[in-house]
Amino acid sequence: MCLVFVAFASWAVKTSNLQTPDAWKTVLLANIGTLSAIRYFRQQAVEGRHGT
Repeated sequence: MCLVFVAFASWAVKTSNLQTPDAWKTVLLANIGTLSAIRYFRQQAVEGRHGT
């Protein structure tokens, strides 16, 4: 699921026109999705270490 967020963020930034005044919205959404994915991966890594 989180890989979908990373893929979406990458796609959104690549396909959007970053020269427009509203480009910050696209970048913000991409960053939030990517940070959420990173937090999820870290949480899973910690739980994986403690679960074994």
